[in-house]
Amino acid sequence: MANLQSQFKQFHDKIKLGTYDENSTLREKRDLLFSDLKNILKDEKIPGTQDALTFDTLDLGSYSMKTGIKPTKDDYDIDLGVIFNISNEDYDSNQLKKLVFDGLNKQHNRTVEFNRPCITVKYSTGYHVDLAIYSNNNGDPHIAWGKQHSTRSRCWWEADPIGLKNWVNNVSNDQEHRRQFRRVVRYLKKWKSVAFNGTGNSAPPSIGLTIQARRAFQFNSSNDLEPLITIVRAIKSAFFQTVEPNSKSLVWSIDTQLPVRPYKNVYYKMTPAQQDVFYRKIDSLLEALISARDEESEHEASKIFIKIFGPDFPLVEDSLKTKTPPYVVTGNNA
Repeated sequence: MANLQSQFKQFHDKIKLGTYDENSTLREKRDLLFSDLKNILKDEKIPGTQDALTFDTLDLGSYSMKTGIKPTKDDYDIDLGVIFNISNEDYDSNQLKKLVFDGLNKQHNRTVEFNRPCITVKYSTGYHVDLAIYSNNNGDPHIAWGKQHSTRSRCWWEADPIGLKNWVNNVSNDQEHRRQFRRVVRYLKKWKSVAFNGTGNSAPPSIGLTIQARRAFQFNSSNDLEPLITIVRAIKSAFFQTVEPNSKSLVWSIDTQLPVRPYKNVYYKMTPAQQDVFYRKIDSLLEALISARDEESEHEASKIFIKIFGPDFPLVEDSLKTKTPPYVVTGNNA
């Protein structure tokens, strides 16, 4: 049986993307955007008062959870939160979101988009920032949700970004357990990038994989492969069959809730057809991982892992080809 733990560690070190504290470029992008926003809103008063509009900042996403991987196409996705010190009654959610959007959109070195869950700021240097806008609401945070020119579902929506980040980070009190968990999550994200040819809308969101990994994770002191198999098996088991509304055919569906408010299905954006594809790819992943684990040849096992994770995974040399020929006694040496 092969587990190739040494190769998995090498693979992890190659795909790992550090935190903001470890990556000076990402840190500079984050700090510059927050500085711009503070300058933009320096004269803004909360409506009906003389109180300045202030905010606190929050690191979100894989950087804050220490599960980020290097992007395939040099498009670094930075997730940040801005928590305004207001109540929901002080601003209409769309009004405050548009205030941020208009201020950031005045700069000419970036492209700014108004999206349902956030303001997206794109830079020509291969970075984009998803900026989520929150109301502190006296300790009961809500996110400004909705599109700019649509009144459908446009509101302050309950959220707990700090609770979610803490829940993921507190997977264990043991440092080695946490490190292995983060490695395994990175393997899943890399598989997603390869299996879905990038991170388009048809791919499952990374937060979904992270949440399911957090719930199913079981530490293994000898290798990362067994915890990975356990998690993938749990993800597959979470699927159930339903009838697709349009075709009336059976498809595989999945409903995984956030562990914090608003407890919604993290895969809600995926269509029934996309969820069915997700199931089939997870099923293939589980089969491949088990096949690699049960392979006697580490060389052959590594070839399977390369198909799963791409060329960043190290190839183990074929021992039959690299074995030193035995010393043969000849008549000259007798």
